[in-house]
Amino acid sequence: MIRLSIIIPFYNVEQYIAQCLDSVYQQDIPEEEYEVICVNDASSDKSREIVKEYQKKHKNLILVEHDVNKKLGAARNTGRSIARGKYIWNVDSDDMIVPNCLKEMLEICEENDLDVLVFSHKLLVDGTIKDLGERDAMPSTACMSGVEFMRQYVSMRMHIISSVWKQLFRREYLDVNSIYSPEINMSEDVPYTFKAIALAQRLQAVSESYYLYRKNPQSIGAAMAKAPSAIAAYESCFIASKALFCVAKELQDAGRDVSKAIESVGIWCFYLYVKYVSEMTNDQRHKFISLCRENFWHDKNVLMHVGHKKRVEYLRFVVVGK
Repeated sequence: MIRLSIIIPFYNVEQYIAQCLDSVYQQDIPEEEYEVICVNDASSDKSREIVKEYQKKHKNLILVEHDVNKKLGAARNTGRSIARGKYIWNVDSDDMIVPNCLKEMLEICEENDLDVLVFSHKLLVDGTIKDLGERDAMPSTACMSGVEFMRQYVSMRMHIISSVWKQLFRREYLDVNSIYSPEINMSEDVPYTFKAIALAQRLQAVSESYYLYRKNPQSIGAAMAKAPSAIAAYESCFIASKALFCVAKELQDAGRDVSKAIESVGIWCFYLYVKYVSEMTNDQRHKFISLCRENFWHDKNVLMHVGHKKRVEYLRFVVVGK
């Protein structure tokens, strides 16, 4: 029986993919009890060749190929479409998981019949492992519904559950609730995780850190911090925010306070355009403005969720371009 599917999308990560796979195989359950699904999103470096070498040594490693780059969210969905495990763990290809953690994680999930297991992580900075600050730490909880978990523990700090690699999900639960990743690169995991957590009937959080998140200077997030691209900014400000507003609407009956908390994150995502535009090159700024103008009628519903002042500011930006 396949107890777990570890899904690892990758694109041009030849510097890190071997370390990621080494961590996945330094575990305390037999390899026949889990599968590792690596999705090559049309890499142009040696990442694919490295994965192929690991495939020679590990029968549970499955390599899936994209002919063209379809973006991170799509690659996650591709891996999900062939996954056979009872639980799914989405792992980023430049990160690592903690050695010998799978047995404990799966025992918690199976003994409590969980839809979702939420856990903490540590930072990997220049080869050094660092603990998180108190604001980012995950609490340990009893088994409860996702709405109650969000209400009690994270409604005022939603960022601690936004990363998709901080949860194990029961695959059947995701399928029944049609929970899939938006097929974008930037902020693709936020609507996914919020919906998956909020709809869970049986969720438990643990404070243990099972994941090592690398501060990668070449990552999508790092690139956005240095020089935002028009497409990535548009994905974060409009596609991700629209997905969040849909999740908030879906949860109105389950918990209005939780719905409002998710909506507030959507508003925050939208208003990031101000920051991104101020940091873009002139070329990327012009491209971003063009995207906003081209998609204005398609995106106008986003403006219904923001206040009058911010709505006027955005309309001025679209018309004037600054």
